[in-house]
Amino acid sequence: MHCNIYDIPLFRGGNREIIENVLKRFPGRYSEYEKDDIIAMQGYPCRSLYILCEGSVYARMVSEEGKEFTLDTLSAPEVLASAFVFSSDSIFPVTIFASGKCGIWILGKDCIWDIIRQDSTVLGNYLRVISDHSMFLSRRLSEFALQTLSSRIVDYVKRHGPLENLQETAFILGVARPSLSRTVAQLVSQGILQKAGKGYVLKSKINM
Repeated sequence: MHCNIYDIPLFRGGNREIIENVLKRFPGRYSEYEKDDIIAMQGYPCRSLYILCEGSVYARMVSEEGKEFTLDTLSAPEVLASAFVFSSDSIFPVTIFASGKCGIWILGKDCIWDIIRQDSTVLGNYLRVISDHSMFLSRRLSEFALQTLSSRIVDYVKRHGPLENLQETAFILGVARPSLSRTVAQLVSQGILQKAGKGYVLKSKINM
């Protein structure tokens, strides 16, 4: 494993003696993945916590009708599946793909439970991670339920910078590529977006 475990949000500030003693008994396993490898499959059991130590991943969801979209992109160090491992169903609601070469440290439920039972700092970290992920999902739900596609595109550009890859952005926003292209064209004609280099940016950003 090529990262300091105490840089990982879950263990930051934790009691090193407790953590290391538990990890001696439950070391887990470390796996490496290449671009577009499947790390975890939607609908499959989630019995372990996945910790992203290197690289980045993206989570994609597919509906029963076959509609798919990218829910999130995460970069190391980050905790994956934090809200699922102790849930009643304990299944992955998304499929997790490697964005490029990445390393995942997989720790069993017993290991995590033993650490948070003994170390209140790690318990607090775990609750914070779950809460942050829940807030993110709440914002994503708001985007889909309450915002128009135009406002979602503008928010996306504000948060992530130039909109360069329309196909990838369509997956992230959960829309068809033609719908995204039409709405981007409308935003350009309205003077809200402007082509700059290889992508689209907010026009106000160019004039600054």
